[in-house]
Amino acid sequence: MDSQVPQLPETGSDEPIFVLPPYKVEQVLIAATEIVDWGLEMFAIPNLWKQTKGQGIKVAVLDTGVALRHPELVDAVENARDFTNSPSGPSDVDGHGTHVAGIIAARQNRGGVVGVAPQAKLLVGKVLGDNGYGTAGQLVKGIRWAIDQKADILSMSLGSPLPSNEMHEAIKAAVEAGIFVICAAGNSGPNLETVEYPAIYPETLSVGAIDRTRRITQYSSRGKAVDLVAPGDNILSTFPPKGVAVLSGTSMATPFVSGVVALMLAKHRSFGGKTPVKTQADLIEHLRKTATDAGMPGFDPYYGFGLINPEALLLSHLDHTLKTIAREELTSKYIQKLKQLKENSVNSLGNQ
Repeated sequence: MDSQVPQLPETGSDEPIFVLPPYKVEQVLIAATEIVDWGLEMFAIPNLWKQTKGQGIKVAVLDTGVALRHPELVDAVENARDFTNSPSGPSDVDGHGTHVAGIIAARQNRGGVVGVAPQAKLLVGKVLGDNGYGTAGQLVKGIRWAIDQKADILSMSLGSPLPSNEMHEAIKAAVEAGIFVICAAGNSGPNLETVEYPAIYPETLSVGAIDRTRRITQYSSRGKAVDLVAPGDNILSTFPPKGVAVLSGTSMATPFVSGVVALMLAKHRSFGGKTPVKTQADLIEHLRKTATDAGMPGFDPYYGFGLINPEALLLSHLDHTLKTIAREELTSKYIQKLKQLKENSVNSLGNQ
C-alpha cells in the first residue's frame, strides 16, 4: 500500500512545514523468528557485534513517534515525548517513526527483526503529527529536547524544500553540544539538486539510498550536499502495533547510518573514551575517508563519497584509538622515568 499524502495543514504562520519524504509500505507482516535484513547482511553488521552492539549510546529519533509496546522496541526506548499535541501522545499512528527506530535499535530477542545497534538506547521525539506533518517550531523543540537529554546522535528522516533559520540555529546548537546530526537527503530524485532541508545544511550528514544491487535508487535525492549512501530500498523493520513491514526511502538509509555511528561511538568508549571523532566535522571526514567509492571516481552528486563501509569505519577508528593509547602510555612511561631519574639525582646529592 502507498503512503497517503494529506493536504497541507493550515499553521497560521509562514514557517516551513516538514514532512515525511514520500515512501511506500510494501508489506506488513508478523515475524515468528528473528530476521537480519539484507542491508545488515550485505554490510557485515553481525560481524561487528562481536566488538560492540551500541551499548551506552543514546540516539534521538525525531519523527512520527514510536510504537511504545512493540516487543523489539519496548526495552530500547529510554524516553519519548510528543511535540505535536497529538491525542495519541508519543505513540506512533503513522508507522514511519517505528520503522526508523527499529532500523537503529530493534532488540535481539529471537523474534521480529534486529537493528544495526541492538543495545543502543532511543530518545523518541514526536515532531511530526499523526498526518505526517510538523512545523519548524515543533522540530526545533524536538532538537532542543534531544540536547537536554544528552543525546549522542540525532537522526532525522524528514524534510522540507524551504529553509528555517530557527531550525538551522537549533542544529548548530546540537552540533556545538557534541551531537552527531544525520539527515535523510530526501526522496525527490532523480533530478540533481533535490536534497531537502535540513540535510542540505553543511552541519549535517546527508544520506542517500541504495538498493540490493548497491546502486542509487531512482527516488534518492541528488546533489552536492549528499555525503554518502546506505541501504534504503525494501527495508524490513518494526511497524505498529507489534509487527514488521517493508518500507523504502532515504528515511530508511539514514537510521542505518545512525546505527553504524552508534556502534563506532560505543567501540571508542570501550577504550576509555579516546577517539579521533569528536565533532560533526570529524564524523563527516571519517565517514568520507572510509566510504567505498561508487559511481564516478571520487565525489559525485549521486553517491556522495560512496557507500558507507561500517567495517572500515570501525577498524580505522580502532587503529587510531590504539595508536593514541599507545602514544599516551609511552608518554606516561617517559614522564615516570624522568621523575625517577630526578628523585635518584636528589637522593644522590643528599648523600654527598
